[in-house]
Amino acid sequence: MSAVMESLEHRLAVLEGADAALVLASGRAATACTILALLRTGDHLLACGWLRPETRAFFDTELPALGVAVSFIDPRDTRGWRRELRKTTRALFVESPVVESGRLVDLRPPRTLAQELGIAFIVDATAASPLNFTPLRHGADVVVHDARLLLDQEGTADAGVVCGTEAVVDEVRRKMAMWGAVPHPAARSSLALGLDTLAARVEQVNATARHVAMCARSAPGVRRVLYSGLPDDPDHPACIEWMHGAGPVVLLELEEPAHVGLLCHQLSTYFGRECAVGASGVTQARALSTDGLVRLQVGLEDPTVIVTALVASLTAAPSSPLAEHH
Repeated sequence: MSAVMESLEHRLAVLEGADAALVLASGRAATACTILALLRTGDHLLACGWLRPETRAFFDTELPALGVAVSFIDPRDTRGWRRELRKTTRALFVESPVVESGRLVDLRPPRTLAQELGIAFIVDATAASPLNFTPLRHGADVVVHDARLLLDQEGTADAGVVCGTEAVVDEVRRKMAMWGAVPHPAARSSLALGLDTLAARVEQVNATARHVAMCARSAPGVRRVLYSGLPDDPDHPACIEWMHGAGPVVLLELEEPAHVGLLCHQLSTYFGRECAVGASGVTQARALSTDGLVRLQVGLEDPTVIVTALVASLTAAPSSPLAEHH
């Protein structure tokens, strides 16, 4: 392994407080190779039900095809972890903060169970970055990241990260090689550059997202704002206990669900690109459901610019053909 490659892995391990780290071809590869390294045919995975769509699809379809059973827990039911436990349960999986919503999951029930039984506790901390949240210091055994969201400065190079013990990372490395999940050199270079600016970017995103969340509460057409960095948010106590910043994801519930499409289109037009997970420097919005929920991922623009764009989009004429189309 070259000195440059060693340097990148070492930097990631230090950020997470891990013994070792590994860079893979994508966030999906990081999750998949970790699960394949820790579970075998006949094993059972117990996962929090609040997951990004691609992780849920992998758990729903690919793992059962490999003979691994999966059960999902509503994280609001803290006793569900123990109730759904099986003799074949070999790992617990949590995504926190949840990429889709920014919600925080109570880590104490799965952590206690994993430590009691000696099974693996895996946390996907993509929406936090190691500067906001280090799960290993709160009882997790393995941490995974999709580098596009925060670690990579541009958010365009596919890369995933796995951090944990030397033994676990070595096994994940073998799966990475076997399944062809080795990252492209350009993605590694982009990730290395991203780490150089990570502290400044995360600090700005934390402050900007909190400001936008506060302003959004009084914006026209917004019924509710969920952001764990706000003192009255239901996840704020968990944020204070575990986090060093609430991250970029703000969840908006609009009064008129029919206006969701208009808001997302207007914001994507305002910031000059399509909205999707990734691109950590650009503010994006995406509809989460037909119930009026919008995922706002705050970028590196001036907070005033973001708030102005948000209010302008919310006050756009709801009777326009675009609103009707969406």
